[in-house]
Amino acid sequence: MLKRFFYFVTVAAILSSCGNTGNKEAASTTEGSDATAKVEFASLIENPDNYVGKNIVVEGKVVHVCTHSGKKLFIVGDNPDVRLYIQAGESMPKFPMELLGSTVVVEGTLTKPAGTAMASAEMPAGEGMKAGEGAGNTMAKDTCETAKALAVQTSLADVVMEYKSHSVK
Repeated sequence: MLKRFFYFVTVAAILSSCGNTGNKEAASTTEGSDATAKVEFASLIENPDNYVGKNIVVEGKVVHVCTHSGKKLFIVGDNPDVRLYIQAGESMPKFPMELLGSTVVVEGTLTKPAGTAMASAEMPAGEGMKAGEGAGNTMAKDTCETAKALAVQTSLADVVMEYKSHSVK
């Protein structure tokens, strides 16, 4: 009788431990150099330098998807005047236009472009930089109202998120 009881307890312990990886996964996202940190949009606005060079996940509402290249996306948090510029790399697919107006969770690495590439890139061709010149080449070709608004905002204007993935909420 005791052997049967021990057998059932052992089987129950094994079965209850199967699929219980939630804590291990959570720990793996907070440790290591490639860890992904979930960042509130408000925290990103207050201290963007704390997240530069780090892989982060941030949630926001899509206010613009670039119609020309399809590789630029702008999201906002609670303050619609502060936009985060998200750029898909060459190997990434274009952003679907259906994202416009959706709330998305985006994963990527926050970077600071060298010098004033962001500010000069946002200017229409002929204003300070001719189309096809310098680091702002891509942005100068398809300047839009949202990109111009990004150039004049005081927070997050000098950072870019290099896109890795997204999900729609």
